[in-house]
Amino acid sequence: MKKLASCLVALLSTTLMAQVQSEVAPAEISLDSLQSYVKTLASEAFEGRAPGTLGGHRATTYMQQKFAEYGLEPFQAYPNYLQAFSVTTALKAGENNAIVLKTTRPFQLGKDFVPLGYSANGKVESPQVVFVGYGISTEKYDDYKGVDVKGKIVMMMRYSPDGDNPHSEFFEHASIWKKLTTAREKGAIGVLLFTGERHGEDKLIEISRDRLAGDAGIPAMNITRALAAQILMTKPKVLLHIQEKIDRTRQPNSFELKSAVSMQAEVVRIKAETYNVIGYLPAKSDEYLVLGAHYDHLGYGGPGSGSLAPDELKIHYGADDNASGSAGLLELARYFAKRKHRLQRNLVFIAFGAEEMGLLGSAYFVNHPTFPLEKTVAMLNMDMIGRMKDSALAISGIGTAKEFEELCKSENRENFKLKLSPDGFGPSDHSSFYAKNIPVLFFFTGNHPNYHKPSDTWEKINYADEARIVRYVARLIEKIDASPRPTFARAQSTLAQSLPSLPSGWRVSFGTIPNYSEEVEGVLLDGVREGSVAEKAGLKAGDIIIKLGDKEIRNIYDYTDAIKNLKPGDKITVVVKRGQEQLVLVATFPEKK
Repeated sequence: MKKLASCLVALLSTTLMAQVQSEVAPAEISLDSLQSYVKTLASEAFEGRAPGTLGGHRATTYMQQKFAEYGLEPFQAYPNYLQAFSVTTALKAGENNAIVLKTTRPFQLGKDFVPLGYSANGKVESPQVVFVGYGISTEKYDDYKGVDVKGKIVMMMRYSPDGDNPHSEFFEHASIWKKLTTAREKGAIGVLLFTGERHGEDKLIEISRDRLAGDAGIPAMNITRALAAQILMTKPKVLLHIQEKIDRTRQPNSFELKSAVSMQAEVVRIKAETYNVIGYLPAKSDEYLVLGAHYDHLGYGGPGSGSLAPDELKIHYGADDNASGSAGLLELARYFAKRKHRLQRNLVFIAFGAEEMGLLGSAYFVNHPTFPLEKTVAMLNMDMIGRMKDSALAISGIGTAKEFEELCKSENRENFKLKLSPDGFGPSDHSSFYAKNIPVLFFFTGNHPNYHKPSDTWEKINYADEARIVRYVARLIEKIDASPRPTFARAQSTLAQSLPSLPSGWRVSFGTIPNYSEEVEGVLLDGVREGSVAEKAGLKAGDIIIKLGDKEIRNIYDYTDAIKNLKPGDKITVVVKRGQEQLVLVATFPEKK
């Protein structure tokens, strides 16, 4: 009986202990749940989750329903969890498009010509048209040499003497964008572009452009070969002979025409509504801790979408980018909802929209916050956390609070091979928060061959390791929540440490953080990197760069093109708008060591 009583006491104690533990222990991170979230978000029904599309709205609804299911509370300003904002999803020709030759009838939009997606809106007239071959200008080959194009409309062919060969010496100069900006810089007032017979069909180009680009600052039309021949007052076969000669000799063959032409271009941006999905778990504190991940992707891809397989008009499933991070966000919402009574600070969950279009969702949020940003103690962001290899986990932002490096190391019970970076800026939504002086941590498992391609599918995700990462992030949230507020710090940039880390084609680092969400003429800066050339030159967040050296800057494409042309040792003037002032600053790029 004593032995039986002893067993009963032990059993009762064990049962009571289990009950106590079940009341205080958090729900476990579920591998199966993570897989379920990713399979849903990266399914055919969600069609690649492009902002403003049916698939994008389905993804929004899914995140919204999960927030409600797990008991997150909406903010008063957004009682259905949805913070709406608009994005440009497509372009179309407006009503005011025309090409007129003085001696002929007006030509027909969609049959004879279409405005190019990079065209500026406006009407121009030219007493002369100048044929400039392929419209390329380099040190070795210059279609503009020997002709005066100032104040005139220029006509040119697509591609280069090597066609669209990506290995050609001309490839970097043969894009439509580069041709238009070169024409603008040479003083031309309009561009007529056609496809030469040697390098493609005589088909008008669909109106589109890169998702981050504005217009090239000059009206531009794509015309048929028949119209080009009419302007040249010749036959299409003559165009072929001209092209053959240029391609064969590798020498320009540019000349002025007597044709007088007027043209009017109008490109209309089609806007659509998309959303940030925002919910939170309340606490008694007036401070906030933010956890985020973007849930949008590239839809069906195609030119200008950001796809690395732009010729494949297929669903870009975006399992790793960023169904994986969104899955982590949902699982942490479920996890913390079961222990919300323990939270010291309000825990905010944000599924960002339109990240792929230039961090538009997070940029909109920090400019239209649902709570005071100064009360935000930290922001943790997950983007592409589903393809871990050899336990390698990259964490950026450890230099944005003096406590973060030790915290990340001490909580690494999973024995990840941590690749730590101090920089708070980067190509994901945490960057928008760091620009507002908020400490950030960014979790990422690295790039892979399926990035931004239709092959980024759910079965390739490493769910076991993603569950480890989410557990790790949960512990970091718990530690930050229970500790004194992290001490914000300006982190040293990692981009400027060595030239091999620069973007392709760049020889120098300037250290600016462009804003892609505001439509301005120039490049608006969200911030500048600590210790960078830009900071030393005196540039600040909120500045709008309108000129670099002798290059006019209308948008991000002008800006990156100008930076590519700089080299170590250069000293240039930088013209910026700062509020109502226009300032001229001087930037000096250090010599290569």
